[in-house]
Amino acid sequence: LAHDPHDNGQNLSTLLGSILGIDVDRRDKPLNYAIPTDNPFVELEEARPEIFAYGLRNVWRLHFDRATGDLWCGDVGQERYEEINRVTRGGNYGWKIREGRHPFAPDAPQTGKKLIDPVAEHYHSEGESITGGIVYRGDRLADYQGRYFFGDYESGFVWALTKHKDQWQKDKVAEAGLGIAAFGTDRQ
Repeated sequence: LAHDPHDNGQNLSTLLGSILGIDVDRRDKPLNYAIPTDNPFVELEEARPEIFAYGLRNVWRLHFDRATGDLWCGDVGQERYEEINRVTRGGNYGWKIREGRHPFAPDAPQTGKKLIDPVAEHYHSEGESITGGIVYRGDRLADYQGRYFFGDYESGFVWALTKHKDQWQKDKVAEAGLGIAAFGTDRQ
């Protein structure tokens, strides 16, 4: 729901507003899946043990970097900002206290840890529905090696992120001219 009226983004007792870690190859009855023992909230009685990270509004596409194992996601904003996050175990990404790095409902209740800033964000004048992408690990485009590519469904733009020292730089690299719903890779 718009504006997260039940404060689900900061509520560890619901699966809403979270990225889950589950094991689909095993079962913990009565569940149809198992809970990994290294999930960050397994020992926290008031939390759902499936939660891996929280404080997210509307994750659209996850990607594991095959070289580093880092988990990336696009998180669709509500009113002004879209964001890209590098997801960490137990991380709190701030929804609905903030949208991107900016206050949204600063008086909303906050759960647990310090809020983690997005790696990148953009204002709705650049695009209004972010699509999480991939880290390029191919052989053909050496200049793009290790860069995270993402797009926007509404604008059709594609960006690439590069880390310079402790700062991330976002460069617009293409205009697809159509709604970008997903990215994919082959085996190479």
